[in-house]
Amino acid sequence: MYDVCVVGAGPAGSTLARLIGDRYRVLLVDRRRLDEPPADTGRVKSCGGLLAPKAQRELALQGLGLPGSVVVGPQLFAVRTLDLALGLERTYQRFYVNVDRELFDRWLVSRLPGAVDTAFGYRVSGLEVGPEDSLVRLRGERGGRGGVVARLVVGADGARSIVRRLALGDWPQPARYAAVQAAFASAAGDPFYGAIFDRSLTDFYGWTIPKGGATLVGLAVRPGAGTRAAFDAFVSRVREAGFCAGPELSRESTTVVRPRSTRELLCGVQGVALVGEAAGFVSPSSAEGISYALRSARLLASGLEAGIAGATERYRASTLPLRADIAARIAKSQAIYSTPTRQLLMRSGIGAIRRPVDSPRDVRRADALGF
Repeated sequence: MYDVCVVGAGPAGSTLARLIGDRYRVLLVDRRRLDEPPADTGRVKSCGGLLAPKAQRELALQGLGLPGSVVVGPQLFAVRTLDLALGLERTYQRFYVNVDRELFDRWLVSRLPGAVDTAFGYRVSGLEVGPEDSLVRLRGERGGRGGVVARLVVGADGARSIVRRLALGDWPQPARYAAVQAAFASAAGDPFYGAIFDRSLTDFYGWTIPKGGATLVGLAVRPGAGTRAAFDAFVSRVREAGFCAGPELSRESTTVVRPRSTRELLCGVQGVALVGEAAGFVSPSSAEGISYALRSARLLASGLEAGIAGATERYRASTLPLRADIAARIAKSQAIYSTPTRQLLMRSGIGAIRRPVDSPRDVRRADALGF
């Protein structure tokens, strides 16, 4: 029997296991074989892999510094915002740390205390929540475990959280989007994070991120039969604007959530807690989730300092600033995803920095966008 079973070894789950692993008997479960070297498949995890300032701050609060092995060039100090329909572009100063997301996850796992048990290569197939403990049913690709008993089950398993669905399936769910991302060969990616709006394809946004010798191009779109066609159309329009000139190297997709109300945020109930995206803690304006994953894991760890009994209630109370932050971003999202408001903001140039047109490629891009 375990005190805590954490489902999901991403930033939220591995951080929680690290912070409580010396005080509780913890089992960390993930479908990935994180106990083996990463397979060299050429596939890239469907995540931009940018650490925003709040994520950097959280790492600092937790006494962590990134090893060079997880950092990828170039480091980014600007966001270039494009509205393809309006033909508008602005550059804003921002500060990101560019990382290899798979290696970042594995680095966090490598910092687990030796007392933490792991079940890598396993999926949750069932959950029975009891008054004092719960039974988590596991199914592995190589057989093995059948069920695990734990006093507290923590869902750190992302947007499609099976823990949330099995334990609290009737709770209001954030809107779901399919995030499709492809890597394109790029000799020298432009050193900025591109945030691209195209209302004809999505009510969310797309992005470009230089990553080593490649450029990542992604689009968050409502899932459905037209998802692939929407992404292909987006890539075509991004190419016309002068981006991702090389051939496509790989393509991945995942699900992301976008909270529309704080009522969709769920910290858990007795015997079950949720952290990170499983709880709905993700930015509705940018889909950034790593900072919320790290912060919510730390808050739950603090709630567990006084014991498992009442931990979920203490955790929920401590997340008030987190929920207020997301409420503010919901309001921000409603503003920037309103075409008239975005047009007004971009035309005003408020907060923008100048970037001179200094190369033939810049001229071609400006011409393509109608500048």
